[in-house]
Amino acid sequence: MSVAPVRHSFFDRNGLLMLVAGVCVVNGVFSPFLVVAVQITPVLMPEMFPRTVGWVLFFSSVVVSTATLLLSGVPAALYERLFETDANSTVSMWVWLAGATLMSLAAFENVHAML
Repeated sequence: MSVAPVRHSFFDRNGLLMLVAGVCVVNGVFSPFLVVAVQITPVLMPEMFPRTVGWVLFFSSVVVSTATLLLSGVPAALYERLFETDANSTVSMWVWLAGATLMSLAAFENVHAML
């Protein structure tokens, strides 16, 4: 007996998670909400990092990316908890990607303006 090889698609759960992470990173770099995050970030930064402009911008980008990842995952988690019955279904991942994309629309406009 031979076992058929498992075919992986880019649009399985792992591939969609990478897409969600990529959208969140783009939002963290190009978001217009960086102005707000830059004001908050020096308070949240660890003491081992200097309070230079470069470090503050880096941590502000990380804060916005992380907030996008977490907040866009709430509707996906609710959907998965309330409606999804199949553990291998990718519907909740598509909901997560849609939420992250909607939160990143302003960042995508900034990217488009730069091109």
